Formats: sequence, structure tokens, C-alpha cells
Amino acid sequence: MKKIIIFVFILVLAIFLRFWNLAKVPPSPDWDEATIGWNAYSILKTGKDEYGVKFPLTFRSFDDYKPPLYFYLTIPPIIIFGVNLLAVRLASAIFGVIGVIGVYFLIKILFKKENLALLSMFFMAISPWHLQFSRIAFEANVALAWEILGTVFFLKAMEKKKFLLFFSALFFGLALYTYHSARVFVPFIVFLLTITYFKRLLEIKKTILFSGIIALIFIWPLIKIMTSTEGQMRLKGVSAFSDTINLLAKDSKKISQDLETGNWWGSFVHNRRIRYVLRFLESYTTHFNINWLFIDSEGDVQRHHVPDMGMLYFWELPFIIWGIYSLFFWPDRRPKLIIFSWWLLAPIAASVSADVPHAVRTLCFLPSWHVFTALGCLAFIGWAQKIKNKSTQVIIYFLVIGTFLANFTFYLHQYHVHQSIEYSRYWQYGYKQLFEELEKLEDKYEKIRISIEAEQPYMFFLFYKKYDPVKYLEQGGSVSGGFWEEHKIGKYEFVRFNWENEVKRDKIWWVVIDKELPGEAKIIKTIYLLNGEPMFHIFKI
Repeated sequence: MKKIIIFVFILVLAIFLRFWNLAKVPPSPDWDEATIGWNAYSILKTGKDEYGVKFPLTFRSFDDYKPPLYFYLTIPPIIIFGVNLLAVRLASAIFGVIGVIGVYFLIKILFKKENLALLSMFFMAISPWHLQFSRIAFEANVALAWEILGTVFFLKAMEKKKFLLFFSALFFGLALYTYHSARVFVPFIVFLLTITYFKRLLEIKKTILFSGIIALIFIWPLIKIMTSTEGQMRLKGVSAFSDTINLLAKDSKKISQDLETGNWWGSFVHNRRIRYVLRFLESYTTHFNINWLFIDSEGDVQRHHVPDMGMLYFWELPFIIWGIYSLFFWPDRRPKLIIFSWWLLAPIAASVSADVPHAVRTLCFLPSWHVFTALGCLAFIGWAQKIKNKSTQVIIYFLVIGTFLANFTFYLHQYHVHQSIEYSRYWQYGYKQLFEELEKLEDKYEKIRISIEAEQPYMFFLFYKKYDPVKYLEQGGSVSGGFWEEHKIGKYEFVRFNWENEVKRDKIWWVVIDKELPGEAKIIKTIYLLNGEPMFHIFKI
């Protein structure tokens, strides 16, 4: 009964942390959230996305081709709540809670330790890393939940409940249609589970056959998608090796020189394969950087973390080290193999892409970090209980719990207060206020021209105005998909400005970001960020 109460408490805490002020913090949608919201609305109304593609299996978004599942998961919340930020983020928050529950069952099945499962669940529930992406419409969070569920049902299937293998195949398949990194991580995890439980799998060959059919149903369309022009564009767009071409050209000259001089070692070092391996290893190791993980994740995208904190709590570091040590000497081989492999495999997908370390592409790191923390805490409790001096024991517990509470309180303050203020620019704050101002005035003007330097303003227009998808598609919809595509929607024009060619007319208003404001502008209204900096200027020239 006591353990059930603890489980319910952790579950309620996880729900509260993910749903409280969900539509207000972070303070505004970024362009990906706006894209998901309006395209889900368009699918609901027309069955087509912004490009007129009917029920797509990959969504074109500023030439970043996204897996489809999160878009479709957003349709039911839009039916209930309308086109707004709550509807867009709701699926992520729900799957965030599912991920927390999944961790409990994953660790309980693997280690057969209730206290370890509850602790791991608790640390996942309060995880800064997991909370960051459970409260925004990031597909990686939903993919992580599918990956955990797929593993849980696989492990249960190995416990004489073989029919659950069908559900494992289903959940892993859904992960492939949720986020790109899952298409790398899931095959590794499935292979790991297969070799770990190979003997058991040989006993249920018929079940494997039917599960394989389910997997094939998911994989077959992906082959076409990933080998298509769109799939190749996505791969090239995020590849860590796209900027190594010049280096390889230089290396080829060095190799020629080395061969002429008989320097075999030099020709080996400058080989392009070595260059790629070294680049991969460099990217891979960044994801174990102590500063990024525990102190300050400033090197990552601002939307991926709160100010002045790492992806994990700094107090976790000694417990993680202790937990890794404890797991290394764990008597059962299987949980040791699965957790360590999960931990080491997680950064692979991100390491072949640019912009490392990358918190989104390595979200599958969880739950391994939190299992280490839980193992370390149990080892610490076991050590502390051996201290004979009760006063010393109480002081140690007081210091540890006090440090935990201080760090947790600091995180909540940074997330719910300072993130919105300091990072409002990166959350693309101000579009809602901008279009509210323009709506008051649009009937008085022939045109409103908005600079595309403002980062996809047309999509925020569609989202905040809840613009009718039927009408938008009748006008031609989106066309090229390029990052700097110009749009015309009624009297609104989203263009790249050339001030020398602009006609100075009283019936045209312009909107630009602060750095674009021309000297001769007559400012009508300025939209400010939450930190007081100007974001948009509405003006005449």
C-alpha cells in the first residue's frame, strides 16, 4: 500500500509539472509549434497540408521534412480546444507523463527492485531535460515514450507473455514515424534486445514472424521516404559532414604529397575515412561534456534548456558516478547490458548531425541518466545507514536533501520566470501581439508588408489568425518550401525588403525586426520582448 501511495504521488507530481501553465510557459510557440498547429488544423479541415499534399507521411516545413505522427496527434486537441498553444502542446505533455510511467515499469522489469523503479520514476518526473520537452511540441518527446513502451512490452513478452511482442513492434514502429533520431536509435535497441534474449526468441518463432510483419508494414514506406529527394535534403541539411568537403579536398593534396615522399603514416592520417571517424567521435563525446550536462548548457539552442543550468541537476553528478560504479558490479548481466548500451547508443544519431551537443536529438539518453542517479542514491543510503554516529548521519542527510531542494527550486524559478524573460526572442515572442495590433488597423490600409527576416512570419499569421485552410489552399498555398519563401495572403505580403525599390505610399504599412529599421521610418508601434528589447516595428516611410 505504501508503494502504491508513493507511485501515485510521483504520478501526480509528473502531471502537475507538465501541465501547469502549459499554454503560458514557454511564453509563445516557436515556428515548429506554429507549423504543427496550423497544418494539423488544415488536415482536419481539408485532409491536406499547407502544400496541398493529402494526408502526407512526411510534412514539408521550411524544407525541414518532419515525420507525421505528432501532426496527426494534434488533431484531437484542436477539435476540443481550437487552434491554440494548449492544443499544440497537449500531446507532448501527455506522452511526457506516459514516459515517466514507462520508466517505472522498465526498471521494475529489468532490475526486479521496486525502490529502484520508484526512484528512477521520480527523477524522470522532475528531470529538467524531460520537462523541457514535455511542455513544448517537440516530436522527440513522443518518440522517447514509444521507445520506452516498446522496450517494456518486449521485456514483458520475454516473461511468458509472448503476445505482447506485437505491441512492442507497434510502439517501436510508431517511434519511427515520430522523430528522425528514432530511425537510428530504434534499430540499435531492437538489435540489442534481440541478442540479449536470443534463446528466448527462438522459443516463440511464430510470434516473431507476426511481429516481423508488423515491423515490415512500418519500415516499407520509410524506405521510400528516406531514399527520396526530400529525405536526402533532410539528411544533408543536418549532416555534420556537410562542411568537411573543403577539408577533404585539402587532405587529398596532402595524401598525394605524402605518397610522393613515401610517408605512409601521413597518407593514413589524411584519409577521408579517418576524417569522418574523427569528426564523428568529436561530435559523440560532446554529449558527455560535464559543463553541458550539469552546469550550463549555453552551447545548445536556447529553447532546449533553461538559463544558467545544464540538462541535468548539478547535484546528480556524484550520484550518477556512484550509480555507474554500482551498475558495473551488478550481478545480473541483462539489466547491466541494456542500460549501459542504451546510454552509449543514445548520442549516435545526434553525432552524425551538426550543432552538437544537441538536447533534442539525444533525448533518448533518458532514462539511463536517471537510472544511474537512482542507483547512486540507493548506494548512498546504504552507505549512510552504516554510519554509527546518528548526528553525523542526520547532518549528511540534511546537506544532501537541502542541496537537492535548493537545486530543484532554482530550476523551477529559472524555468517559470527567467526562461520566458531572457529567452523570449528565441521563443519568437511578439507575433501574437503584432497581429493583434495589425488587426485593429488592417481595414485602413491597402497592404501590410512584413519582412521575412522575421523568421517565417506567414506561418505565425496562419496560426494566430486561425486562417481558413480551404481559403489558403485556394490561393495557392505554400509553394517552394524554402526558408526565404515569399507569401501573399490577402492584403498581407511577406517579402524580403529592398528599400531602394519600395514605393513610399500612405496606404502601405511595413513590419520589420529591429535591426532592419530604416532611418526614414515613421514608427507607429513597437512590439517589445519580455526583457524590454524591441522585436517588431510597425511603420510608414
